[in-house]
Amino acid sequence: MEKTLKEEVREQLAEMLANGLPQNCGEVVIREGEAVKQREPERVKIKGIIDAPARWLEMRHDCIKEKTCHVLVDRENVYIELRCNENNYYGSLITGCLELSQEYRRFGINEGRYVTNFELAELIKMNRSYFENRSVAMKLVTELQNFKAKIDKEVEQSDNNRGDKRLLVSQAVQHNLPEAFSLTLPIFKGVPSQTMLVEVYVNPADLTCTLVSPEANDIIVDSRDALMDAVIDRIKTATPDVVIIEK
Repeated sequence: MEKTLKEEVREQLAEMLANGLPQNCGEVVIREGEAVKQREPERVKIKGIIDAPARWLEMRHDCIKEKTCHVLVDRENVYIELRCNENNYYGSLITGCLELSQEYRRFGINEGRYVTNFELAELIKMNRSYFENRSVAMKLVTELQNFKAKIDKEVEQSDNNRGDKRLLVSQAVQHNLPEAFSLTLPIFKGVPSQTMLVEVYVNPADLTCTLVSPEANDIIVDSRDALMDAVIDRIKTATPDVVIIEK
């Protein structure tokens, strides 16, 4: 009768025990069932906030070869990319991106997105924690819910049927909304909160509203390069032999 593989292994083990185990062999383990499948190495590929490459190198500088790593800096698309073991397909890839925070994007500041006064009131009500004073937020909510506007409009139109035409529209809108208020929130992901003045713009055509902040735009432009330069300085300090290339 043909022996099974299990029986053959047991006989071989019995023979080994009878003849004595090999030197330095302290334990013999017999496993039954399907063996673990052989898999390719898993490539480390991480995307995080802007300082992700610096954090990686600060903690792993003692277990990488700096001469086989490089950093790419793309200021136009605001990201920093670290490649470790650059000639190996399975080398690590760590990317740090400078992205607007969810808190900032939630308000739609400088996006030109117009909403009704009731929608804006609900947005501010549910995010009043970002106001320096919550009572200011609730006062603004009340004003938006009771939004009143007085429109004075003058139209002058003339046409002499000889090709000469004139159309003049003059409109003035008076409303009870404040000129500006302050918000304190992070503009970029992973960056501390900042305080900025925000204005409510009203569309004269349908009286919808949007939030505008020239100050927030200045912060974005002024701090973008400074934040990226700070990460580059950390990389140079942690791993001075890693080449840094600006795209």
